[in-house]
Amino acid sequence: MSVRSNLHFVLFILMSALLSACATPPPSHIQVNSKEHQGKLSEIQQWNLKGRMAFKSADEKFSANLNWQQIEDSYHLSLNTMLGINILSMHGDKDSVELDADGEHYQDTDASHLIWRITGWQIPVSQFSFWIKGQAGPTDQAIYEQSGVVNQLIPHCDTCVGWLISYSDYRQVGDVWLPHNIKLNNSPLGNQILIRVNKWTIQ
Repeated sequence: MSVRSNLHFVLFILMSALLSACATPPPSHIQVNSKEHQGKLSEIQQWNLKGRMAFKSADEKFSANLNWQQIEDSYHLSLNTMLGINILSMHGDKDSVELDADGEHYQDTDASHLIWRITGWQIPVSQFSFWIKGQAGPTDQAIYEQSGVVNQLIPHCDTCVGWLISYSDYRQVGDVWLPHNIKLNNSPLGNQILIRVNKWTIQ
């Protein structure tokens, strides 16, 4: 079976479970100053995330357990089936990226290009470490809830065209509120990524 086929292989039960888990829960009692909250998010440079991720396009559906560790510009991300079988493992920094899948090893200088080469998915990987936290970049358009946290993010960058990120289920982790449901949608490409965070660990 090809790498592309293996990476696209999913148990549809996992997808269904993730989609239902991403239903919006009752709102948390949050009240923050938006500017101060964004400042706290920018200070978080080392963290670990465990959860589930689902990818959906017009042609396919894919879901997996997600484990993501970020240390400043360096990251390690792995996707596994619910049986613990590794689908994909990727690590890198701003200068290079390496990916292992289906017994094959790949390298590139750009993570987004590498993902596109192997899977055909057009995903701006370099932006994910900010988006996942609900952190708006200096050129992004952020729509805030009355509570002060970001509800939607319209990013502006060369590889961000068409993406809209929506957030829900904010929970307090240490002294900062972090989203536990993240929906990334690109209507022109017909792509959607859903991330359900089970646990944030800030280091």
